[in-house]
Amino acid sequence: MYKKRYKIDVSRVISTTSSNTFSSISASRKGQVTVFIILGILLLLALLLVVFVRREVVTFKPEEILPTEKGKVESFITSCIDEAGSEALFLIGLQAGYIEVPPRITSDGSIHLRVSPHTVVPYWAYGEIVDIPSLEQIKADIDQYLETHVRECLFAKEAFQEKYELIEKSPLAANTEIVESKVIFNLHWDVEIQDKSGEVITEIINHVAESPVKLRNVYQLAREIVEKEMQTLKLEDITQDLIALEHPDVPVAGMDLSCTSKTWDVGTVRQALLDLLRINIRELKVKDTSFIEFPEELPYYQNHYVWDLGEAVNDPRLGVTFKFDETYPYTFAVTPLSGTKMKSSNLGGSELLSFLCIQTWKFTYDMVYPVLVTVRDDTTGYNFQIAFTVHLVRNEPSRKEAFARPSYILEKATDEDYCAVLNIPMTVKTYELIENKEGIFNRLDLGNVNLSFTCLRYACDIGETDYDFANQGFAGLTQNFPYCAGGIMRGVKRGYKEDWERVVTTPGATIELGLAPLFKFPASNIKVVKHAFRSDLNAPVEDPGTALTNNEIALIDIIYRKDDDFPGTPFHKVEFVKSTGLGSQLEEANRNIGEEDSIEFLARADFTYELDITIIQDELITGGYKANWTIPWEALESADELVFHVLSTGKANEETMFELVNTLGEKSVFVPSPELR
Repeated sequence: MYKKRYKIDVSRVISTTSSNTFSSISASRKGQVTVFIILGILLLLALLLVVFVRREVVTFKPEEILPTEKGKVESFITSCIDEAGSEALFLIGLQAGYIEVPPRITSDGSIHLRVSPHTVVPYWAYGEIVDIPSLEQIKADIDQYLETHVRECLFAKEAFQEKYELIEKSPLAANTEIVESKVIFNLHWDVEIQDKSGEVITEIINHVAESPVKLRNVYQLAREIVEKEMQTLKLEDITQDLIALEHPDVPVAGMDLSCTSKTWDVGTVRQALLDLLRINIRELKVKDTSFIEFPEELPYYQNHYVWDLGEAVNDPRLGVTFKFDETYPYTFAVTPLSGTKMKSSNLGGSELLSFLCIQTWKFTYDMVYPVLVTVRDDTTGYNFQIAFTVHLVRNEPSRKEAFARPSYILEKATDEDYCAVLNIPMTVKTYELIENKEGIFNRLDLGNVNLSFTCLRYACDIGETDYDFANQGFAGLTQNFPYCAGGIMRGVKRGYKEDWERVVTTPGATIELGLAPLFKFPASNIKVVKHAFRSDLNAPVEDPGTALTNNEIALIDIIYRKDDDFPGTPFHKVEFVKSTGLGSQLEEANRNIGEEDSIEFLARADFTYELDITIIQDELITGGYKANWTIPWEALESADELVFHVLSTGKANEETMFELVNTLGEKSVFVPSPELR
C-alpha cells in the first residue's frame, strides 16, 4: 500500500519566504500612506466644517430669530382673541343674544326678565310682538367686541414691551364666522415688530382663533321654540290644562248639594297655581334633543310634555330646559271675587225648594307670566338662555291681551281685602328733588320713603323704599300692587314735602316720586312790625315801626307755585297766625306747625314766594302786606330771626279798611321787605 510522505523543499521555502518578506514590507508602506491620506482628508473636512459653522454663527442676522418670537406674539394675540371671543359668547348666551342689552329693553320692565340684580334676559316674544336679534346682528356685535377688547388685551398687559416695540399698522377688523359646529374669530390686524433700535424685524397681519361652541345650532333651536310657541301656544295650553285638572285649591266650575256656601281664599288659590306652574313647566322637553325619557307609567307626560317642533329640530347634542319661578313678575286675576274670597252661589233653599240647596261656582282665571328657556350645548357645556311671556285670559290661551284683567271687587270689601289682591307688578323710584324757577334742578336718590297707594276709598300701606334697591343702583321698591284704574301713589318722609302721582296700575310700569327737602324755622322767632299807612303814601316809610297790640292778629300766608300746579292748589303753602295776646290759643289755628312749633320753607335753593299778611282787629282788617318775596337759602339757613313789615291804619273802621285793601298791593313796596337776621 502506497503511503504518502511529507517532503520539504528547502529552496522553495527560502525562496518563498524571501519574496514574501519584501512584498510585506512594500504593502505595509502603502497602507501607512493611505491612512495618512484619509486622516488628512478628515482633518480638512473638520476644518472646513468648523469654518462654515463659525461663519454661519457670525453672520446669523436678527431677523433669523424671528420665527420663535413671531410665534410668541402671534400666540399671544390669538389668546387675546380667544379670551375676548369667549367673553362675547358668554354674554350672548346669558342675555338672549345680546352682548350689551339695548337701553330700550333695560328701561322697560315689561319686555325683559330680570334674573339677577345685574342681569336681564330680553323677551323674544311678549304679547303678539316677536323681537329676536338676528344671527347677523349677533355676528356684528361679536366683531365689535373683538375690535374693542383684543387691542386692550395686547397693550394693557405690556406683553413683549421689554424687548420689542409693537406698532399698529392698521385698525382691527374682525370677521366672525358662525358656522355649523363652531365659531371662527378672524381678525385682520397689521402689527409690526421692531427691536429697541427701531429696526423692523417683521409684521404679522391675519389672526385666527376658534371656539367649539355651537352658537348657530343653539340659536336656531331657541328661535324655533319661540316661533312654534307663537304658532301653537304650547305653554298656554299647558297652563290651561293645569287649571282644568281641578286641583282642590284651584276651583274652576262645579256644584255641590249643600246649603253651606263654599269659599276659597284667593291667596291660597294663587299659590297653588304658582306651584303647579313651577313644578310642571320644568318637565317640558323638546323632541329629538337630549333628555331623559319619561317612564311608561307617566303616559300623560309622554303625550303632553314632549314638544315636537318638527323636522327642523334633530340634534341630540343639544338640551332644553324651561323654568318658571314665582319670583318672576307675573299677573294673576280670578273672577268673580268677593274681597279676598272666591265664593259659590246658592241655588234653592226657597219656600218651594226648601228641602234642596245647591252650591254652584264657575271661575275664570287670567295668568300672565314669563318663562326662562335655556338651550344647552352638551358637547361644550355652553348655555344660551332666552325668555318669553305666556298669556292665559279667561281660561283661554290668548296673546292678544298682554295683561291680566282686574279681579272684580265687591263694595263690601275692606281695605285689608282690597290690599291683599296683589297682581300688578310695578316699580316705584324715589328721589330728593330740588327745583326752582331760576333754573336750579337737582335730583338724587332718596331711600326710606314711606309709600302708600289709594284707590277710591281703599288705602294700602306699601312699605319703604330702599336706597339701593336689590343692588340695582336706584332708590325704590318693586312689588305687586292691587288693580286700580285711577289710583294715587304717595311718598312721605320726615323732613321732606310729600309727593304723589296719579297711577293706572300697569304691569311693568315705573312711577317716580320727587320729594322736596324742607327747612323748619321756629315760629317763636318770627316778629311782625307795623308801619303807619296813609292815603298819600308814595315813598318809603321812615318810622321805625311798632309791634302788634294784644288785640291784633296777623294772618300770614306764604305760597310757592310751580308752573304745573293744579288750579287752586299751590305746590307749597304755609298758613299760620301770629299774635302776642292769644298765646297758646293759636296752637290749633297754626296749621303746618310741627312738634317744634315751627313753619316749613322749601330748602337748599332760593325760592320766590307770594307773601300775603293780613292784620285783624275787632273783626276788621287794619293792616297788611302783599308782595313777592325771594328767600336766599344761605340767609334762611343761618338766620336767628325773621321780621315781617306791614302797613297799618292803627284803627278799625270800614272806611279805612276798604282803602287799605284796595291799595295794599301797590303801597306794600314802601315798607321794608321781610328781614332775615
